[in-house]
Amino acid sequence: MSSDFARLEVHLAIIDRDVAPVMQRYREHIQCRRGCSRCCAQTFSVSALEGDYLRHGLARLPAEARDDILARARTYRPGDPCPVLASDGACRLYAHRPRICRKYGIPLWHPDRPDEVRTCELNFRDVVDIDADLILEPQAEWARDWIRLREDAGDPRPAATIAEHLRTTAEPTR
Repeated sequence: MSSDFARLEVHLAIIDRDVAPVMQRYREHIQCRRGCSRCCAQTFSVSALEGDYLRHGLARLPAEARDDILARARTYRPGDPCPVLASDGACRLYAHRPRICRKYGIPLWHPDRPDEVRTCELNFRDVVDIDADLILEPQAEWARDWIRLREDAGDPRPAATIAEHLRTTAEPTR
């Protein structure tokens, strides 16, 4: 595995580590569960490095799952469910999922929109005791780490949808 993938895995582990206590503390206010795939029908872009990482995971799947995902990626249109989603609503590349998929569900802060916090409309209804230190503060570090990672990787390739990345089926050489 490439050093870029190893560095990406460190970054993803930081996100997973910081999201876990939010999920634990606010569990009754978060509807995210295996099979809840409402967010998986949104159109969003992920970095080229994340696309490479998805293809790395795809190459390790059984042929039947891989072929199904690639067929869905070829016919994908904005608003369609993610091509990686199984019929039962489970992510077939869960271990290789991008950053956005790991943090979706909790209130999200983005450095380009610092006065705005968004969350899934199903989550955090009627919550009045949001712990900013627990939820928002780590996200600033994620943003700084992501910027460092991308600078270190020196990858100028544009972001694209998961389907667009998967259509490039060759195993990444990173």
